[in-house]
Amino acid sequence: MQRDTSFRPATSRPVRLNSTRWLLPIVLLGGSVVSVMCAAAFVAFAFLWHPPVATPHVDPPTPGGQVVRFVREQPQQSAAVIPPTPTPVPPSPTPPIQAVAPTVTPVELTPVQPSGQPVAPPSVEEVPTEEPTPTPKPTKPKQKQAPPPSSGAPNRFAYGIQVDPDGASREVVEHVKRLGIKWVKFQLSWEDIEPSPGQYNWGAWDQIMLTYHQAGFYILLSVVKAPDWARPANTDFSQEGPPADPNTFARFIGEMLQRYRTGVQAIEVWNEQNLAREGGGAPMPAAEYVALLSAAYRTIKFVDPSVIVVSGAPTPAGDVPGAAIDDIRYLEQMYAAGLKNVSDAIGAHPSGYNCPADADWQTVTDPTARFRGPFDNRHHSWCFRGTMEGYRNVMIANGDANKLIWPTEFGWAVANPPPPNYEYAADNTYEEQAQWIISAFQQAQAWGWVGPMFLWNLNYGVTKPGSEQAAFSILTPSGPTPAYQALLSIPK
Repeated sequence: MQRDTSFRPATSRPVRLNSTRWLLPIVLLGGSVVSVMCAAAFVAFAFLWHPPVATPHVDPPTPGGQVVRFVREQPQQSAAVIPPTPTPVPPSPTPPIQAVAPTVTPVELTPVQPSGQPVAPPSVEEVPTEEPTPTPKPTKPKQKQAPPPSSGAPNRFAYGIQVDPDGASREVVEHVKRLGIKWVKFQLSWEDIEPSPGQYNWGAWDQIMLTYHQAGFYILLSVVKAPDWARPANTDFSQEGPPADPNTFARFIGEMLQRYRTGVQAIEVWNEQNLAREGGGAPMPAAEYVALLSAAYRTIKFVDPSVIVVSGAPTPAGDVPGAAIDDIRYLEQMYAAGLKNVSDAIGAHPSGYNCPADADWQTVTDPTARFRGPFDNRHHSWCFRGTMEGYRNVMIANGDANKLIWPTEFGWAVANPPPPNYEYAADNTYEEQAQWIISAFQQAQAWGWVGPMFLWNLNYGVTKPGSEQAAFSILTPSGPTPAYQALLSIPK
């Protein structure tokens, strides 16, 4: 169909005036310029501006060779040293062991590995040294790990001696060095250090431990005497005794070992627990003692696996109802309760009384002796050799022949008049004391199943004259005894 050419729209199209013909190009050009300028400004701003990124907090890295600190600056929360056990333990009033955090100017020990390289502190976690990136990625918190072991000490025969830590440390150190002795033993009282739960009075122990460590000695600590707050409510508080909860003792052991780490090479757990005076009014049942030892053993090995755990030495004794359990029978009961698996060495106190070191308790005789116990009432406990050989037989019978016996206390008393209950000391002379001490050391070394052995004692004759401890001392107010001179002259 053809369109009608005569058709016209009802409203004619407006005619553009010449004055507006350039308006559209100008508007388009101006818009383009503004757009370009805005884009350029945005690019410059994006290039120069950095969004704020939170910087993660990290502790400064541990410098190589930093020493372990005896004391702490600020306490900080950390996992308890006692590792978890299968049986739940009720909460203790003692707070969990804290990571090392000095509170005063630190006293320092320098641990070394067998290679001679320094060991990092046990309670400071490693942290990355790299600079944080602008877009840090979240990471899982690092779990606390057991600290690395210290260099430890050889578990083999060696000469040792117990000293009174209250003595003049520098003077005592010089005596021990002069004697050529490598091991020293202290007895550390828990009740003196933690009189209230979590309140520690380390006092002079920081300086004592530092002095002997810096002098190059190996240290055995015998840890004893629970504070009253930790003991059972129905115990005899007039006698020293163990805690109600073994884990309370283990927690204290862990705190002590963290503080004196690398300064302690061995720990003897308790002392003469087969006696009423150490068991809270009655001998501690062997199974209860092994539970105490087990808790301490787990904690010690968690803090520092190189520390040698010595079982508490029974005292040589026969069966006295309510007062003592025969020490060999007690050792058998300890093995029946699991002693083999929670000790590195077996503690012993082979006292000599007035019996020579090499004498057979079954045949020894001395018609001149005023104290007749060893000769009229035959028992292994009267003689050094009888106690040592009796313990060894028990160890062999229980499949524990590879362990060593550590005589953590042995010696002969000399005193006239003697202290009460030490009447045998009047039968011994200083010359006999010297002879028997040397004989005991030499026998033990020849046997081959004896570890470090600790003479009781060096200096109580000076610090506590007239006491029963002084009767065993090889230093007196008037000078060294013949036993001191004998020890000085023999090779070690």
